[in-house]
Amino acid sequence: MTTETIQNTSKTFEFSFPTCTNEELLYKLEVPVQIPYDGSTRELVQRVIKMFHIPVYLEDELNEKLAEFVSEETKNFHNERDAKLIDQFKNSELNVESIIKNWEKQFKENVVDFAEQKGTSDEEVFAAAYHKLVHSPALETIMQVESSYAKTVMDMLKNRDEDIQKLTQKQTEEMEEKMRLLNESTTEEEINALAAQHFEQQSLAAGRWDSQLDALRHTQRATHRAWVMSAINEYQTDERVTPSTSPLCSVPPDPPLAPLTPRLEESFTIHLGSQLKQTHNIRLVAMDMMDLCSGERGDGGSWSRVQPALALYSSELSGVVLADARCALRPSTTEHHFADVDEQLRRIALAVEEPAERRNSERQRQGGARARRALQPGDVLVTRHSNLADAHVVFHLPGDVLVTRHSNLADAHVVFHLVVDDSLDSGDITSRHPAILGLRNILKAACCNDVTSIAIPLLLRHELTEEMTAAWCMRRAELVLKCVKGFVLEASGGGGAALRTLTAALPAALSPALFASLAELLPTIFRVSGPVRARPLPAA
Repeated sequence: MTTETIQNTSKTFEFSFPTCTNEELLYKLEVPVQIPYDGSTRELVQRVIKMFHIPVYLEDELNEKLAEFVSEETKNFHNERDAKLIDQFKNSELNVESIIKNWEKQFKENVVDFAEQKGTSDEEVFAAAYHKLVHSPALETIMQVESSYAKTVMDMLKNRDEDIQKLTQKQTEEMEEKMRLLNESTTEEEINALAAQHFEQQSLAAGRWDSQLDALRHTQRATHRAWVMSAINEYQTDERVTPSTSPLCSVPPDPPLAPLTPRLEESFTIHLGSQLKQTHNIRLVAMDMMDLCSGERGDGGSWSRVQPALALYSSELSGVVLADARCALRPSTTEHHFADVDEQLRRIALAVEEPAERRNSERQRQGGARARRALQPGDVLVTRHSNLADAHVVFHLPGDVLVTRHSNLADAHVVFHLVVDDSLDSGDITSRHPAILGLRNILKAACCNDVTSIAIPLLLRHELTEEMTAAWCMRRAELVLKCVKGFVLEASGGGGAALRTLTAALPAALSPALFASLAELLPTIFRVSGPVRARPLPAA
């Protein structure tokens, strides 16, 4: 934009008014006004009235006339300026590059002056360094480091359990001896005192071990982060070498472990949508959902952490749905990237407490059947307590979802804790049940947050019970699959990441016959991709 096109112009504002004694005699007022006028027209009117001794009763009329004048002349000024610029652009008289550079300069200066001065956080720097290292020859070394840390923590957990078990055995023997001598040389008061002493000893032992575990995990987290930052500097110096600053580089890898017991599993490729078809993979598997949230294998070894580490800072995250408040998530290994699960729960509890209480108070004022509820079923929130089973009723209801993120689980980066109640034991639930609505919100949140693989409990239960007959399981699986089909289509239509793999998990104790029946149910609900078989043409 040239300098001439943005200069202000002076326009004369004219205003006439009669005298008090003779209406035919008019006073004519002429005031030069800069257009565009950046000030207040009312302020300018006050200055004119004082300067030219204009009668006060003319103030409103003068305000109206001056405002109309400034508005009209400003519009004419912009129209003329724009028309001139368009003509200059058509005639190639404008230096477009100069205009762009001027705008860029002004924008940068404005951002520097008024934007929040915020640089890259330590968490972002560490995430970038870790992501680069795990996609380099340093991957094996990182896995050895984390495996060594995990082994140290699990050894301490084993020692803790053995110590507490010995203490419990000793206390049991002491109590049995006291009970044997009851009414002979021991009184009830002495037994009560011994029980209180045993309880105090148990509390002290548990507190001592918890303190040691917290200190160990804190030290491991700090040491791991310091090593990653030093290793990235060495790797950036020479990308062909593996960082050697780790004391574990010379440690040979763990020997291969024996494969686990085979489990019932079936895979399907399905198509969703009528016009624009979407392809998804569905895995039907009988397993314990907590295996996906564990750092230990059933044979005492550790799961391979390669794939979760590679996808940790990517757009292909894995998620797990735990549909039982009693499934308290307690990873044994150290969390190197995010806050511990208890800390995550505390943070979200503080964030949700005030709006929950406010909504609860609002419903109490409104009255009605839902006056005592704090949040709607299916809302994404977290409870006040880390133990979901002990959380206060005001802060979670059936269908609510709690979200935590992890880097030390077997096959999950995100865990969706779906709060359920005993109403799921009934076989007559509908698609409007709070747990089903919570599952809908989970799939929507997964697609919006780069979760491309998710495992859900198909029966919304993790264990088989007596009332879960074959017919009960078939009805529940059919309901959940039909709802999931609609939810996936809805979530995919809202944008975000495409849900590529859906794992429908069944209780591990499921019979092979019932598993086969459920596998046959799935193709009746989804359009399963299959090979095209052409019949041979008859001989001529």
